[in-house]
Amino acid sequence: MAPLFRIQELIDTPLNQKNAKKSAVLILFYPSEEGQTHFVLIQRSVYSGVHSGQISFPGGKMDSADKSFWDTALREANEEINVPSSHINRVVALTDFYIPPSNSMVYPFVGVMKNKFLFEREIKEVEKIIEVPLSDLLSPVNETRGKVLTSYIGEVNVPMYIFGDDVKVWGATATILSEMKELILTALKE
Repeated sequence: MAPLFRIQELIDTPLNQKNAKKSAVLILFYPSEEGQTHFVLIQRSVYSGVHSGQISFPGGKMDSADKSFWDTALREANEEINVPSSHINRVVALTDFYIPPSNSMVYPFVGVMKNKFLFEREIKEVEKIIEVPLSDLLSPVNETRGKVLTSYIGEVNVPMYIFGDDVKVWGATATILSEMKELILTALKE
């Protein structure tokens, strides 16, 4: 799911992890009222940064008070969508991921909740909460390419997932979802 220009950029510019900002995100799975597995995404509020208005997982920068990247993911999920960390069980850490436009090293984690929770958005950071059925991620129909407008290089054609009412997920979030999808499909085959 990584766009070709990003792959080339990573080849041309070696990663300097020491200078990258550290952050963590949470891929949070939970049962819907109908008993289907869902995960939650957010649409970021519009601001002056490179990820303004984009679809992402709950997450953000590590604070000095965070003991681990998992703690960062839990704290950010609580701040952005009001989920208490006591409701979330850790499943696995996914592959850490470098995001060149914001010079961020992201540590993704998978967590689950046993019950549906009433999400509440933090209005300064989150424009919208998006609940996606896991079946939508697993369906190849929702994988495509399309044009998006970025704040740093203009319009680009990228691989993406499209969920529900034209929710376009691309870039780092789509790449992390792609890894999650492969793990689930592999597990289903076993």
